[in-house]
Amino acid sequence: MNKLIVFFLFMMLGCGILIGIIAGGGGVATTDLTATVSSNQTYLPVKTTTDFLDEDYVVVGQEKIFYTSKNSTAFLSCTRGYGNTTVSEHLAGARVYTATASAVNNALGFNMVAVQDEWGWAAIIAVPFMFFIRTVPQIIRMSMNLLTGDLAIISWVFYVMAAGFVITLALAIISARRVA
Repeated sequence: MNKLIVFFLFMMLGCGILIGIIAGGGGVATTDLTATVSSNQTYLPVKTTTDFLDEDYVVVGQEKIFYTSKNSTAFLSCTRGYGNTTVSEHLAGARVYTATASAVNNALGFNMVAVQDEWGWAAIIAVPFMFFIRTVPQIIRMSMNLLTGDLAIISWVFYVMAAGFVITLALAIISARRVA
């Protein structure tokens, strides 16, 4: 039973990553600063935040900047000098980009490396929690957009795997209770 649960879980994750790539989240997300940012500023005004996660870190020049929220034209609640990088002023027009390719991050709904950096050993608890509160809804949203067309089969396979996972997990819980 445990092997079946792991199989369905990995198949769901694989389908989710494929759905993310097909939905257009394959490369590094980039944008530009629309105004000069001082070294103590905690928000980044940019052209667009489309294709960026709701919480992640971005790179501007040599500085990594962690943000915890965004709107359509700014990264908000920024922690400057993330990952022990040097905080500095950045001029309008400077390139702002993700440090990693965004296909997997968009499929997951969060950046696993950033979670590990931020939480340390507590990421062992945080990652599974974030999987259920961010990844599952993210995959469902993306796959709902792909239910028609040439590659709709991937979305349908995802839903079959998700149903199989839920049913197998329920049967495992029921059988564990009967034994106890």
